[in-house]
Amino acid sequence: MAHAVSGDSASALLGAASHKEDEQLILSTSAESETKTIDPIAAKRALSTMDEEEPAQARLVLKVYSRRWIVLLVVALLNNSNTMSWIAFAPIANNVDSFYNRASATNWFSMIYMICTIPVGIIAMWAGRFLGLRWAILIAAWANGLGGLIRLGSTWLDPSLRFPVGITGQAISAIAYPFIMFLPTKVAAAWFPDSQRALATTIGIMSNPLGVLMANLLSPLVCRTPADVLYVNLMTAIPSVIACIIASIAITRSEPKHPPTISAGQKQMDFFAGVKSCFTNKEYLILLLVMGGGIGLFNCLYTVMQQLLCPYGYSNSFSGYCAALMIVGGIFGATGAGIFVDRTKKFQETLKVAMGVAVLFGVIFLQLVQHPGLKSFILGTCFLFGVMGLATYPVGLELSAECAFPVSETTSTGLIVLSGQVQSVIYVAVMSMLAKPLTGKNADYQVCKVEGDEEATAARNWYMSNIVMSIVAAVLFFILVIFFYPKYRRMEAEKAHGIVPKDDEQSHVANAELEPLKA
Repeated sequence: MAHAVSGDSASALLGAASHKEDEQLILSTSAESETKTIDPIAAKRALSTMDEEEPAQARLVLKVYSRRWIVLLVVALLNNSNTMSWIAFAPIANNVDSFYNRASATNWFSMIYMICTIPVGIIAMWAGRFLGLRWAILIAAWANGLGGLIRLGSTWLDPSLRFPVGITGQAISAIAYPFIMFLPTKVAAAWFPDSQRALATTIGIMSNPLGVLMANLLSPLVCRTPADVLYVNLMTAIPSVIACIIASIAITRSEPKHPPTISAGQKQMDFFAGVKSCFTNKEYLILLLVMGGGIGLFNCLYTVMQQLLCPYGYSNSFSGYCAALMIVGGIFGATGAGIFVDRTKKFQETLKVAMGVAVLFGVIFLQLVQHPGLKSFILGTCFLFGVMGLATYPVGLELSAECAFPVSETTSTGLIVLSGQVQSVIYVAVMSMLAKPLTGKNADYQVCKVEGDEEATAARNWYMSNIVMSIVAAVLFFILVIFFYPKYRRMEAEKAHGIVPKDDEQSHVANAELEPLKA
């Protein structure tokens, strides 16, 4: 294709070429307009390389702000307090079922999160894309605070009204969950340089299992009888309200004035185009299934942990210690994995190794809990399972952003979280359906029943449930290893531009055409 240039520009080109090159350079001449049509390939060869900057070329300023840590802190606080509201009842299931006068009340308080996330998640992805990061954070903060207060209020109602009001408050808190879970990768991409993205994602995401840790440690300590559920509701409502106030004051904008990376400064796909791109991307679809399955299995395990352990003589406090060790191990594993992939960019290898070891220890754990008197082995397995299992979480979500680029991180992460919630509902339902009443000599060990409400807190045999979940985990791992070989589209696009930002208050001005990066 030929390009038309003015007479002056053509003269400059002709002056740089030899007589022989002139003949190759000029394709045609118009006498009326004094315009020469030149061959662009020959023109480039004639000009060779030029170091002079083009004044008309757009300039992109890359800058990293210290304020990014405040935004990340707010997201972490919201994630932590919201997860505490979700999981706080799990380690005291027998007392909660008795207090709310309903069999399986604990499972419903957990499953309402999973159920609400599915429809609300679609809205949250759209809102995060079109309303911006600030409004996504504020919606999450207000829903989280209001839901916590309503659930707290259910404590003083007549027993017949406690459950419907309590579950309503829990549902409002659950609305916040999809907004919160989409935030860490979005905040990391919008506010952090590429050398800190995985670490920022790890901090934002790991505040979630940290909330699980706090809930599992504190709930059994403050709730010894059904009447003590009041203190658990106070324990979850107060942090939710505090996080809401901090978010409302501290979050004043969605993005920094200048982006930290080239990809953060580019226009991303529209929401529906992004969703379509994800569902036509083979690499992403595998991650959608496997990472969603991993999230689902973790959520399921958190929900039924106490119910798995109490039939064989393990107390509520021991159930809390198991979950706590799992999270402590996960904090170490996820932090180490985040730092490792930031430095090496070995996302795929880290994910596969971590998930393989996690599945192994997860299967061992599900077998150990079916035997009394194995506390030390169970605790050790929980720790090792947490180290490797939770290491996959931030790495997998960052990898989803890499695979799906230039789709918005809100969309790519959001679909993974939605997949996790859908699979969570399925796994909890399947495990509950396969669990049978505990009979025989094993019933002598159980510590599930609460005096005066034996029917609502009856012990169950989870043997078949554990076998099925072990098979599901193994299948997901083999799918990941055999079929998943991703292309790092976001990193390749940034590498092609070769531009990195300065830290904090220093900025880097780069000549760059502000067109969307192409994967």
